[in-house]
Amino acid sequence: MTSDRPIDLGGADVDAVREALEAAVTEANTAISAVRAGKRVRVGHKPGEGPVTEADYAADDILHERLMPLVPGARWISEESAEEAPLLRGEPTWVVDPLDGTSEFLRGLPEFGVSVALFVRGRLVMGAVGLPAEASVLSAVIGGGRRETRRDGVTLPMLPNDGVVRRVVVSRHDYERRRLQFQIPYEVYPCGSSAVKLVHAAGIDTDVYLSTGPRSLWDIAGGVAIIEGVGGTLLQINGRPLVLSPQQIEVPAFVAGAPADALTLLRRLGAPLDA
Repeated sequence: MTSDRPIDLGGADVDAVREALEAAVTEANTAISAVRAGKRVRVGHKPGEGPVTEADYAADDILHERLMPLVPGARWISEESAEEAPLLRGEPTWVVDPLDGTSEFLRGLPEFGVSVALFVRGRLVMGAVGLPAEASVLSAVIGGGRRETRRDGVTLPMLPNDGVVRRVVVSRHDYERRRLQFQIPYEVYPCGSSAVKLVHAAGIDTDVYLSTGPRSLWDIAGGVAIIEGVGGTLLQINGRPLVLSPQQIEVPAFVAGAPADALTLLRRLGAPLDA
């Protein structure tokens, strides 16, 4: 959900921050690809969660070093590094997943990405997704009266929002373990990373992303900026808009895509939409 309120970056120029963000994500892409090209990848495991690799930490270090000086007084929330203190006042906040789709990374699948988002006064205003396997970076500005996504410097077109659904992207786990494709009356595409799925739903060969949730904020925030930049939205399963906040890490199930397309999918699935 975009806003006409000016983006207050403490005196920093919005476009300069965006360019620095793209450069930082490009560097994180390179670091991840370098680890991937090695003979062995060091892997650890977080209690109750999935694997974590040296690529996760390398990208996290790069992003923290490059992004934190860009916006005065900014805070930091990342899957792979601790918060300094609880968020209290709606400070500018970077929300980061340095390597979303670690399991796919380890399986040799190209379905992993770098996700970065910037919140100001509690609202998502900027984001980026890096695709290391493609050496590509997408970024978006979705505040201050602007709504724009670009990929490798080229502005992407707005979604048609015609209510026509042809293809739905879902999590690889839902596809392989839960056979979700047999419950959806459209062509279904499985993918690992949530950030990458949101890029697909932003007009890259897919119409809608169905997330059975819950997801973590850092998994999706960068990709949500990308999809909102082309006119897309997140809807809860009841059809109401889903607005992200750095104060809420866990995100419930949602559908992402052009608003009319997302509603079409929910209706076809028989979701109990609010009037």
